[in-house]
Amino acid sequence: MARSVMGKIEELSQERERLLVRQGTHHADAADRERLGQIDHDLQVLWDLRRRELSGETVDLDDDFFDRFTIDPGTDAPGR
Repeated sequence: MARSVMGKIEELSQERERLLVRQGTHHADAADRERLGQIDHDLQVLWDLRRRELSGETVDLDDDFFDRFTIDPGTDAPGR
């Protein structure tokens, strides 16, 4: 069964909050800051998927949660 988009958003949001609390107490390390960046990126992608889902598009995280800019920006990427 496919995971729900909102479920993944909630999961990442909770992880993000834990990392922000850790950062607020000055106990965050470089890996925490890197993870926060990845979470922020993933949440942007997920919210886009959620908007597509609300507009009636069939969304499956296993198929649609692929962001080619994370892997390979391709030849049409900005700055190329």
